[in-house]
Amino acid sequence: MTSEEFERLISQRESEALEFKREMPASSDLAKLVTAFYNTRGGVLVFGVEDGTRRPVGVANPQGIEEGVNNILRARCSLDVMPTIEFVSYQGKEFVVVTCPQGAHKPYLVSGETRPYIRVGSSNRRAQDEEVRRLYVEGSEGGFEALPCRNASLSDLSEQLIADYVRRREERSGQSLGLSWEEMLHSLRCLVKDGAQVVPTNAGVMLFAEDPQRLIGQAEVACVRFKGTDVISYIDRRDLRGPLYRLVDDAEQFIYRHMKIGRRIEGFAGVEYREYPQAAVREAIVNAVVHRDYSRRGQRIRIFMFDDRIEVYSPGPLPPGVSLEKMRRLEPQSVLRNPIVVGVLRDLGSRYIERLGTGIRRMAQAMTDHGLPRPRFEVVGSEFRVTLLGPGERFMEEVNKRPAWAEGLNERQVEAVLYVGEHGRVTTGEYRTLVGVADVTAYRDLKGLFDRGLLVRHGKGRGAYYTLAG
Repeated sequence: MTSEEFERLISQRESEALEFKREMPASSDLAKLVTAFYNTRGGVLVFGVEDGTRRPVGVANPQGIEEGVNNILRARCSLDVMPTIEFVSYQGKEFVVVTCPQGAHKPYLVSGETRPYIRVGSSNRRAQDEEVRRLYVEGSEGGFEALPCRNASLSDLSEQLIADYVRRREERSGQSLGLSWEEMLHSLRCLVKDGAQVVPTNAGVMLFAEDPQRLIGQAEVACVRFKGTDVISYIDRRDLRGPLYRLVDDAEQFIYRHMKIGRRIEGFAGVEYREYPQAAVREAIVNAVVHRDYSRRGQRIRIFMFDDRIEVYSPGPLPPGVSLEKMRRLEPQSVLRNPIVVGVLRDLGSRYIERLGTGIRRMAQAMTDHGLPRPRFEVVGSEFRVTLLGPGERFMEEVNKRPAWAEGLNERQVEAVLYVGEHGRVTTGEYRTLVGVADVTAYRDLKGLFDRGLLVRHGKGRGAYYTLAG
């Protein structure tokens, strides 16, 4: 860590992911803090900075602190990966920086304690019952999606949805699966043996049940179109239900229903112009559906559309191994929280998942190509948020912008040029029908375009037609 990076670090306030200590705390306090970091989102502990004033005072014996941290953690905690420890020199003083990752095998306990600790704001506290359950789910092999679905049976799965999946998968691969549907679902980890019974996993229900929300209520998606740029009042709201791939389609259609669509002129052609690029909108929705933490009961994906932006909220922090900074730098990352869900949606075609680890980059590129800012990626409390900033009032300016050749023309004449640009030619009769005017007006409009050098007339009388000049 450079001096500049250290200076930026200590300029921040203590938070869920940052703690300052002037000196070595009691062994139990250190163990609670480190395991809380591992159980939450990881974090950084800095020795030599006063936690109240953030005044850098340094430490007298950095090697002693390093040895003490290692000894305490080995004696009081069961960590699969030890934190990294760095010595930093700053303003003539020595500091110790301990960086703790988010743990992959939660929960992490302090020796002698029966309940794990988590970070809430800038403090540590014992996890409550629902939080403990979620930690065990996050640390289990396969996570929430691979667990048997409570109260679910094979009858909850839709034969039609299963048949559609098989058909689409066989079309993509060009060969028959050669499996019964139960064998196939077992291979996908959508069925599991629970005691003496075979039952659907949570992933199986979310992917192949017509109404998975009856059993997994948090699998809903809430879509809201707000009026203006705040959440005071809304124009439309939908609580979407159904299998996950259908949630993607329905959420996308909700956004399109409320998206401004205009036409701008490029050359001599009218091109449909949307507020937001389709690829970016779809990628943001797909990412939320396939990467959210489904173990969080009572939390739904929320998609909010305002006059100037779209916000997509995905419940749960980023999974272990995924860096927000790398995401902002558009570096590929392919750590999967829900690999079963990802695998099935990938089998359904590139409409849902194209290439793993590239979605963020493709989303950013689509926004840039559309003349919009890159997406904003943020962790907000216990959620991950993607914000797509729209053109706002600039949208109508783009739509209404006229090319140089259209200056001085009436709207009917502009339509005539665009019609010829699209169809190659126009007759007086076709133009008359197109814009709904009398013969004399149609003749005068087309003659005006001929006189301006925009159109060329071919032939005479009823057989005459016009094409673009040059």
